Amino acid sequence: MSQENVEVVRQPIVIGARSRRRLEERISLRFPAIRSLVGRAVWSLPPRSRLRQALIRRSVKLGFEALNRGDFKSAFSAYDPEVELVPAPQLKGLGLENVYRGLEGRTRFQERWHAEWGDFQHVPKEVIDLGDDGLFVSGRLCGTGRSSGAAFDSDLGVLFTISAGRIIREQSWLDREEALEAAGLAE
Repeated sequence: MSQENVEVVRQPIVIGARSRRRLEERISLRFPAIRSLVGRAVWSLPPRSRLRQALIRRSVKLGFEALNRGDFKSAFSAYDPEVELVPAPQLKGLGLENVYRGLEGRTRFQERWHAEWGDFQHVPKEVIDLGDDGLFVSGRLCGTGRSSGAAFDSDLGVLFTISAGRIIREQSWLDREEALEAAGLAE
């Protein structure tokens, strides 16, 4: 992603340890056209808009909370039906595909991940609004392997590409510096 003339806005983010589906998630699932309309409206606001930043922070928070509780329908409600997922390069040796396409593919990846790793949590720490290009979320991925019982704790960087208020591409890394460099945000 080219970061020339892009106003990048960084925000810290904290998610709840345990959660359940919130009212706005239920409305979004019941009325997807409203979700799409709100998504397009949010992305039409200027990057420094406090309303845009509050809504992005809230959406990221709700999305990761839903992902952690295994509520994939809610977690992926902002995704385009033809979304493309590119898992972290470090995961390619685990028998995962290089790219997953469509909501079914994205869900299939997550179901397999849950089956293999069991108890784990995405712990986002910062969301970076990249303007029209999308979002970058950095944090940690931690938990315990289901079959091995081995604990893991890794950096996590996720680059979301947005079009018309919907996520059209998700790419992740398990190395923060590598992720920031790939997103054009090298420190």
